[in-house]
Amino acid sequence: MKIQELSQGILEGKWTSEQLTKQALSAIAANDQSGRNLNSLAELNGDAIFIARAMDQEIREQGLRSPLHGIPIVLKDNIDVRGMHNTAGSYALNDLICDKDSFLAARLREAGAVIIGKTNLSEFAYWMSTDNMPSGYSSRNGQVNHAYQPGFDVSGSSSGSAVAVSARFVPLSVGTETDGSIMYPAIANAITAIKPTVGLVSRNGILPISHVQDTAGPMANSVNDVAVLLDIMTGQDEDDPATWVLQKKDYLAALSQSIKGKRAGIMIFKNAEMSDDCRKATEKLREILRTQGCEPVEIEYDQGELDEFALLNYEFKNDLERYLAAHNCRNKTLAAIIQFNKDHSERCLKYGQGLLESSEAVSGQLRESEYWQKRLELDQLAHELIEGVMARENVDVLIYAASLPVTNLAAVSGNPSLTIPAVAQSCEPFSPMSYYLMAGPWQEDVLISFAAAIEKELNITCKPSWVADKYW
Repeated sequence: MKIQELSQGILEGKWTSEQLTKQALSAIAANDQSGRNLNSLAELNGDAIFIARAMDQEIREQGLRSPLHGIPIVLKDNIDVRGMHNTAGSYALNDLICDKDSFLAARLREAGAVIIGKTNLSEFAYWMSTDNMPSGYSSRNGQVNHAYQPGFDVSGSSSGSAVAVSARFVPLSVGTETDGSIMYPAIANAITAIKPTVGLVSRNGILPISHVQDTAGPMANSVNDVAVLLDIMTGQDEDDPATWVLQKKDYLAALSQSIKGKRAGIMIFKNAEMSDDCRKATEKLREILRTQGCEPVEIEYDQGELDEFALLNYEFKNDLERYLAAHNCRNKTLAAIIQFNKDHSERCLKYGQGLLESSEAVSGQLRESEYWQKRLELDQLAHELIEGVMARENVDVLIYAASLPVTNLAAVSGNPSLTIPAVAQSCEPFSPMSYYLMAGPWQEDVLISFAAAIEKELNITCKPSWVADKYW
């Protein structure tokens, strides 16, 4: 059921926001810390049912604020929500309780959404350790588990947000991405997601890795639902300069926008061997595009990845300490967090903290010449590998089938990307395959129009076999 149908159902008295919220909480109670033990939620909002009741009364008396009015939603545990913890999965930040909403959370509240909880993630959005730390693990909350197949890699840092949606705990969630942290878990958990252009969604009140690359993005089980959520999430924020030049489009209109006469660049990576499943999905993609009147254009890529990894050390220290300075918590510096982890090593250093330590080694003032030279160089190259290639090939979008996409072209450029499942999923054995799309800055509407057309032709369902049908 589409999000618009859920909120319209509240308006028409078919069900209530309270019923939807209780359904979400009941599903979580059954399979998050018991049952399937998915461990996707870091914290639940004890006032969620009261908020839902208030939304019901308001809808009865005044009508709908938005398609999200009365709809339960969860946010990643690095996004400030008033009255709730925001820890990025770090036990060192377990005393950080937010006294105000992030710009994003405030937008959701204004739309009437019911924020029922915060989702688990890879600690510090996977900027903790390279020493075999699994995706979805944090010292505060442990390991997020896969909804389709126990033991399967939940991937990326927005793993809890992805699992909460794939398990149908909630219809919508919000993740964040620096490089791959929305796209990877979306693919690994067979859901749909958008990484917006940096600046389309305010970064204000989000515990950071990189002010250059960080963005929050919508996660759901359909292109329609991520488009609806994205529309609410976007907006200019006077406290976030990245939003001052944002170009918001009509994402809901894009859902029905024809791709007839368009050209789609199908990316083929020269030095990467294509699996049989990927080859089949690529052939299916070509067939779908032609059926929709869109011309597929094969584009061979020699260089597919950009190495921005070292740059994140500089940005993480600078950005984290600015964030901590504005919040009430005992550990106000990266050095203090590192020492706290050492003092609580049995719990906090199961996989080490090599990335925290490498970030502590830089100034934290963004004054190093090698940082600026490399950042500016990679920015130019990333845009050339997306917009430059699109212009030369005269294509409207770049697409390819993947189970592990190359995400750092969009990450470094700050450009948008979108992923949708390419094959149906219901139970073991789970074998993820999705279509990964990229476009120029502020072209989320283009991505949505292509994804909606592909989704319509595919007409597949991705839902764990153990999940019972209810509202979504």
